[in-house]
Amino acid sequence: MPRRRRRGRPRGLRNKSIRVTTTRGSGSNKTTSYRTGGISITGMSPTGRVFADPNFTIRANVMDYGGGLSRAGIRLYLDGSEKSRFHYDPSSGRLGYFVGRSLRPGRHEVRIEAQSSDPDKPVSSSGSASRRWTFTVVGR
Repeated sequence: MPRRRRRGRPRGLRNKSIRVTTTRGSGSNKTTSYRTGGISITGMSPTGRVFADPNFTIRANVMDYGGGLSRAGIRLYLDGSEKSRFHYDPSSGRLGYFVGRSLRPGRHEVRIEAQSSDPDKPVSSSGSASRRWTFTVVGR
């Protein structure tokens, strides 16, 4: 019998969802509000086997559903080395890193770590997520 794919959160997705509770007043005037959010890292590329290319770009979608994620809160690593010259657009969540050279043939690893916090909110909220994936560069 063929295996069925589970619905819901993709395998390996380590997103931490947050729930913030704010309570004001006391007694019958007491009000409580809830807010949830979190960071998701999806749409990673490249994956699988890819050809060597001098215009190589690593991409992912990094969305913060709780607000507060900025470029400064994101760390991108290629083969264990942190890369600081990547582009991130918080409104669309698009992250891109132009490698600028052909990568050597073989297996390569990308890791993205994201940490958000919103210091302008009276209740401090933060979320974090990380994703790791590999791809293999092959010669033409």
